Amino acid sequence: MNPKPTKQGEKAFIYTRVSTNRQNETGHSLESQAALLTAEATKQGYQVELIVEVMSASKGTRPKLREALADLKAGKAQALFCLDMDRLGRSAIELLQIAEKAKKEKWKLWITNLGGDISASAGGRLTFGILAQVAEMESSLISERVARQHEARRERGITWGVDQGYKGNLNPQARRLIAKWNAEGYTLREIALKLTQKKLKPPAGGLWYANTIRQILLSPQTKTRKQVA
Repeated sequence: MNPKPTKQGEKAFIYTRVSTNRQNETGHSLESQAALLTAEATKQGYQVELIVEVMSASKGTRPKLREALADLKAGKAQALFCLDMDRLGRSAIELLQIAEKAKKEKWKLWITNLGGDISASAGGRLTFGILAQVAEMESSLISERVARQHEARRERGITWGVDQGYKGNLNPQARRLIAKWNAEGYTLREIALKLTQKKLKPPAGGLWYANTIRQILLSPQTKTRKQVA
């Protein structure tokens, strides 16, 4: 798509985002996203303002994007540049609403991996809509597959994070004390309190909880220790 010429002084928001658990999504860090998008927006004659969103994938709220959309509506900027559409929203409806805002409010929505200016034509918006729905369906299929995998593990008596997966970096002394106090008849809450008093930290830091103690008692390492003892 050939970009329309900009008026002098028009501003573009450069929106970059990564999730906290995937710092280099699709091979692009925050820095590389910013460099690619800034180069394109500057070439088109825009003054640029960088917007950096680092968020938890589980929350998915994108507060910085909401602020940018409000500023675009208010005329404080005339374009939004983003590397790919999945950084803008988690569902087809959410993505299509952004595209409709761009059309209605007359600002440019530039998505690099879709060829550029989505707001420039009906064909661009149609392509965007189809791809957004495909992306949402793909995400749903992945979620369903993961759910089936967890269900299959549970049916085999396997607990994710206990028998398989990440088990944390637990202090060996804490594991020995948990097994010892459990054998002596202390409750899970009492064990958590005693560990806190000894200033021993749980695998992920923070506070000890009864469920954390339970998971450690069920873990393969603790079970093996009991057998050896």
